[in-house]
Amino acid sequence: MAHEATDTHPSKDAHHGHGVGRYFLIWALLLVGTATTVITGRMDLGAANIFIALLIASVKATLVVLFFMHMTEAPGANRLVFVVSLVFSIVLMIGVFGDLWTRNPMTLPTGASTFDAPER
Repeated sequence: MAHEATDTHPSKDAHHGHGVGRYFLIWALLLVGTATTVITGRMDLGAANIFIALLIASVKATLVVLFFMHMTEAPGANRLVFVVSLVFSIVLMIGVFGDLWTRNPMTLPTGASTFDAPER
């Protein structure tokens, strides 16, 4: 007796049933993020420049990974790798900024002359 092909699991194409409107929305958000990057890149926001640039870049990268790379529909192992890579990137950034915040001001790469203060 032949066994009927009653597959209770959704096929690979079933979970991609969303329309193109979703992609156009994410694309529009990425364009807004790019415009925001250009506008804030031309402003002098002092020490906040790097933090705003990193925030905008992180949001844009997250949108690309979640929607264009289909991470919202990925199995658990892929999501775990994504989250671990985000945590690793944050730890690296904290390490770099932590190093810069604890340095002697004369050793920072600001372009200031080393003759402004006596050497120690």
